[in-house]
Amino acid sequence: MSDQQFDIFFRGDIVAGQAVAEVKERLGKLFKLEAAQVEGLFSGRPTAIRRNLDGASAEKYQQALLKIGAVAELRAAKVVDAPAAQAVAEPSSASTSAAESVNAEDGLSLAPAGSDVLRPDERSKVITTVVDVSALALEPGGGEILHEGEKRPAEIKQVDTSHLEVLPPR
Repeated sequence: MSDQQFDIFFRGDIVAGQAVAEVKERLGKLFKLEAAQVEGLFSGRPTAIRRNLDGASAEKYQQALLKIGAVAELRAAKVVDAPAAQAVAEPSSASTSAAESVNAEDGLSLAPAGSDVLRPDERSKVITTVVDVSALALEPGGGEILHEGEKRPAEIKQVDTSHLEVLPPR
């Protein structure tokens, strides 16, 4: 099958001049979603709304969303063959470096979870320092910060305000 497939992503962008509340309401009606589900679509993270659509259908969805005030993004669907899908499903060892996780198609990809991002020669050496904290104490929450011997009495001063007046509002 040589037809290009597309995925539609939405992250909460709306058309300039549209009210967010109105766009949310129309989006909820269009996809028959509850308010909590609509709020999730406006998270700022790209969320796939529809996947594997042909070009014409993807354009129709994008235009329908634009008509209600929502800006959607079309992305070419990733075609996953069986060996590649298996490699993605299996976590790689921790020795996988960022250079090994580069995708030949577009030049960049994310390293698998738990893998080292930097090669060993790129890592800075961490030197641990031992600090003596035995002289420090922690007071319980809500307690006084100062002990009785550390408190000083506040000096009360009399300030003459007889020459001041409050003017009525204008």
